[in-house]
Amino acid sequence: MKNNHHSEEKNSKPSFREQHSPFIRIWHWGTVLLISGSLITVFIAKVILNRKNSILAIQDNLQKNNIRITSDQAKSLAGEFNDMIWKWHIYIGYVLAFLVLFRIIIEFIHPKNKKVIFLLKNSFKYLKINPLNKAETKHYILVRCIYILFYISITIQAITGLFMAYADGKKDLREFRHFASNIHSVFMWIIISFILIHIFGVLSAEIGKKYKGVVSDMINGGE
Repeated sequence: MKNNHHSEEKNSKPSFREQHSPFIRIWHWGTVLLISGSLITVFIAKVILNRKNSILAIQDNLQKNNIRITSDQAKSLAGEFNDMIWKWHIYIGYVLAFLVLFRIIIEFIHPKNKKVIFLLKNSFKYLKINPLNKAETKHYILVRCIYILFYISITIQAITGLFMAYADGKKDLREFRHFASNIHSVFMWIIISFILIHIFGVLSAEIGKKYKGVVSDMINGGE
C-alpha cells in the first residue's frame, strides 16, 4: 500500500526529469551549437570587427610595417572582413532554419504524450489532483510556456533571417528588409534572455536535489 501511495504521489505532479528521444537530443545540442555560433559571429562583426574600429586598426598595423593606405582603402578592407563574418552568420542561419523545420517535423511524428502542447495542457490537471503541489506545478507550467515562447522566437528568427538573406541587395525589398532586420534584432534579445534563464534554471536544478540529472537526461535520453 505504501508503494502505491508513493507512486500516486509521484505521479500527482509534473517533473522536468523525462525521457528524450534521439531526435530531440540531436535537435537540442545542434541548436545550442548553432545559436552559440550565430551569437559569436554577431559579437565579432559588431564589436571586434566593427567597421569604424577595424579601419583604425588596419591603418595602425600597416603603418608599423611602413605601409600607408588611404582611409577609403582601409574602409574597403574592413568591409571585406566584416562581410566575411556576416556570410558565416548567414550560413549558420541556413542550418538553424533547417533545425527549426526539423523540430516541427519531430512534433508531428512524436507520440502524443511527448508533444509540447499536450505536455502543457496535461500539466494543468495536476493543479486539481494535488493542491499541495500547486506552486511547483505553476512553476512547471511557466517553464513550459517559456519554452513555447522560445520555439516561436527561433521560428521568427529563422523566417526573418531567410528573408533578409533573400532580400539582400534587392532595392524593391529594401524597406521590408529593414523591417525584418528590426524584428530579427528584437527576437535575438528574447532568445539571449531565454538562454540566460535556461542556464540559470538548469544549474539550479543540478545543484538542488529535486531535478538533479536534467542535463544527463538530455545527453543519454533519461531513464
